[in-house]
Amino acid sequence: MRNPIYTISIIVIFVVILVTLFPGIFAQYDPYKMNMDAFMNKPTGSYWFGADQFGRDVFSRSMYGIQKSVIIASSAIAISALTGTMLGLLSGYLSGLTDLIIMRIMDSFFAFPSLILALFIIALFGSSMTNLIFAIGLVYVPIFARTVRGATLSLKDSLYVKASKALGKREISIMLGDILPNISSVLIVTFTTNVSTALLTEASLGFLGLGLPPPEPTLGGMVGQGTSYLLSAPWIVLFPGLMIAIIVLSLNILGDGLRDVLDPRINR
Repeated sequence: MRNPIYTISIIVIFVVILVTLFPGIFAQYDPYKMNMDAFMNKPTGSYWFGADQFGRDVFSRSMYGIQKSVIIASSAIAISALTGTMLGLLSGYLSGLTDLIIMRIMDSFFAFPSLILALFIIALFGSSMTNLIFAIGLVYVPIFARTVRGATLSLKDSLYVKASKALGKREISIMLGDILPNISSVLIVTFTTNVSTALLTEASLGFLGLGLPPPEPTLGGMVGQGTSYLLSAPWIVLFPGLMIAIIVLSLNILGDGLRDVLDPRINR
């Protein structure tokens, strides 16, 4: 909190969380209601972000778009964190054949660009919130698995782990009770920074028309649907795109701040 940049990022993320939980409080109008009298209205006191090609309020749709995008990105990374953490713990602690099999599977995921892999899954199973969460979550599992594996390898030979082994604790208890709490700071930073990249992945899918189907508002979908009107009504694209940029930047700054606070090797 002593750093004003980090403080601003925390405030922005807090506001984003409020919008995600209560978008109706912030939205001026029904995000789905069309009003042809407001067809592509410029930003005014009545329409803060202007109106889109169907006369819908861009600000209200942006508020609900934040909700959808944040829910998809954060849920996907939660799944990635849970799955990748368990795989990373098993791989790093057990080593040997288990490590070989898990890491080669993770390498096969790394062979494909994350967006291409998500595109393939969405094209295969269709666009829905559940499928988007699953597709994006699957893409980010290897990142958590490799991060946790590296941290586990550095801790598995520490004195407190050896003491737990000497006391006869089960391996699963050592992994969850001794190693996992000591890599929690790494997981927190990794989670925060990857929510921002997952948000960009969701926005990219929406821009390409593979996000939530219309008329559901998502930030990336709003940008994609408004590109045809970029010259005549740039506000349709500008404000949702600006929302994406602000949220992603704030998450990245917050991730850097958390790393500085939680990493004991950094001099303060």
